[in-house]
Amino acid sequence: MRVLLLSATLSLVLCGAAQASGTFIAMQTPNATITKISSNGSYAVGGTFEPAAFRWTASTGVEEVLPELNIANGINNSGTIAGAIPENGGSGNGGRDLGAFLSVGGTATQLTDMLQTNSNGYDIADDGTVVGLSFGDNFVGPAVAFAWTAAEGMTALPVNRPDTYSRANVISADGQVIAGWNDQEDGFRTAVVWQNRVPIDIVDHDGLMVGEADGINADGSFVVGSSYTDIDGNTGAWRWSAQTGAVILIPRMTFAFGVSLNGDTVVGNTGFFDDPPRAAMIWRKNVGTMLLADYLAEQGITVPDGWDLSGAVDAISSDAKLLGGWGFGPLGTQSYVIRIDRPDPIFANGFDN
Repeated sequence: MRVLLLSATLSLVLCGAAQASGTFIAMQTPNATITKISSNGSYAVGGTFEPAAFRWTASTGVEEVLPELNIANGINNSGTIAGAIPENGGSGNGGRDLGAFLSVGGTATQLTDMLQTNSNGYDIADDGTVVGLSFGDNFVGPAVAFAWTAAEGMTALPVNRPDTYSRANVISADGQVIAGWNDQEDGFRTAVVWQNRVPIDIVDHDGLMVGEADGINADGSFVVGSSYTDIDGNTGAWRWSAQTGAVILIPRMTFAFGVSLNGDTVVGNTGFFDDPPRAAMIWRKNVGTMLLADYLAEQGITVPDGWDLSGAVDAISSDAKLLGGWGFGPLGTQSYVIRIDRPDPIFANGFDN
């Protein structure tokens, strides 16, 4: 059964209508947390506490709750969701998760040739390639990063430490670049990027490892992730360039979840915990990291009354004109989408470097 809800658009202005450069759109589905926006900005995906999948369509503002899936993480440019079908309540309730995808107007389709008894789809490319995690009941034995196609079924992605856990978190829109993590022997999750299924352990110019990869842009030219400490002891999130192999530190941001096509904008948050207070953050090239609330004020977009943005900005479109995340609103845990209607005033003169 599907429940369709029409989102309410709240367009509040800081200094008069002429000054505003965007819109704060509050999702009306309770307990929904957005995890990704399609690179073309047409769709957003996430989950609810039920658990169930959640999909938002930009062209109509329609929100869908999709109980066919108990896991929903990634979405492609045609609105197809990667996630899992719950069997006997799903893995969180003593059952199993069966990796699956769900297209717009379609039914949930289970992935074939599972490597282990459970699997979760974490992301999906435009060609239908699904990536994610396959694992045994009660997580007995190492969990395995996988890629699935209709032609090949599910295959394990190669890693440099096959005796430890691995997971594929994200895939580029063209399906050529995948990113995720492979545990070190001590259990620390470190980033892996697979280019044409060949793994690369991501390190900085001093050979220091970075934490798991959580975001990728449409063509795989930039990957972002969490838990990086450089040789001088500075900590933050990180951004990796496929062209140069360079890793840069994103200060004041513990987790980076999304990156624009040109790599100039990264979104995330300060971490899991409330001390120091968790907050949604945005980083821009040549500007730095700031609170999402401060960025919205800069853009002339007022956060509606009753909202606390101490969740995360989890998602961004290729052009950085659509941001998605969750916080605490009038409905409790609540998601939002932010439209940026005109160019960033910081770069309005055309000079961004």
